[in-house]
Amino acid sequence: MISLFRCIKSDFYKLKRTPILWLHVFIPILGSFLFLLYYSFDSKENIDSICGYLETVAIVFPLLIGLMSGMVIEQEERTGNFQMLLSSTKCKSITYLSKLVLLLLLGIFSVIIAIGVFALGFKKMDAMFYVQEAVVLFVANVLLYILHVLVALKLGRGASIGLGIAGTLISALMLTGLGDRVWQWTPWAFGVRFCDYTMLKIINPSNYNIVSRDVNKGFFIMIFEICIALIASLLWFKYWEGRKSYE
Repeated sequence: MISLFRCIKSDFYKLKRTPILWLHVFIPILGSFLFLLYYSFDSKENIDSICGYLETVAIVFPLLIGLMSGMVIEQEERTGNFQMLLSSTKCKSITYLSKLVLLLLLGIFSVIIAIGVFALGFKKMDAMFYVQEAVVLFVANVLLYILHVLVALKLGRGASIGLGIAGTLISALMLTGLGDRVWQWTPWAFGVRFCDYTMLKIINPSNYNIVSRDVNKGFFIMIFEICIALIASLLWFKYWEGRKSYE
C-alpha cells in the first residue's frame, strides 16, 4: 500500500509540467460555462435543461477518457520506453495500478468541477441530486478507464483516442431505442443510462419503478465487468514487457 501511494505521488509529480492536469480543469470549466451561458438566454430553467447537460457530459466522457489515457501512457513511453513503468517497483502490478488510480483521481476531479460549476449556476435541483449524479457518472466510467489504459499501453495514444471517439458515438446511440435491450451489456452506455435513471428516480418514481429491474441488472453487470476487466488487466500487465516496434 505504501509503495502504491509513493508511485501515485511520483506520477502526479511527473504531470506537473504537462498540460494534462490543466486540461482536467479547463475542459470541464469551459463546458459548464458554455452550457450556463446558453441556458441564460432561456427563460425556462427546467429539468430537461439539466438532463441535456448531464447527457452531454456522459456522451463526451469516453472521448476525454481516451484522450487523457493516451496522453498519460504516451508520457511514460517517451521517458524511457516504459522502463520506469516496468522496473521501478518489485511488483509490476503496483505501477499499473498507480497509472489507473492516477487517471481515476483526475477523472473524479473533473467530474466534480463539471457538475459543481453547473450546479452553482443552475440551482433548479438541490445539492444532493448533483452529488448523486457526480458519483454515478464517475463509477459508470471506471470500466472505460481500465479498457483505455490497456489499449494505450498495447497500441498507443492514437488507438485510445480512436476508441474514445467510437465510444462517444456508441454512448449517443445508447440513448435511443437501439440501446433499450443491449445497454446493460455495453460499457459505453453505463454513463448516459445511469445518469438518466438517477434523474428519473427523483422526478418520477412511479416510472422509475417500471424500469428498476433493468437498472439493477445493469448495475450488477457493470460491477461484474469492472472486476473481470481489472483482474484480466493485472494478469496481462504482469507478463507485458513493453511495446514492440511493430506494435
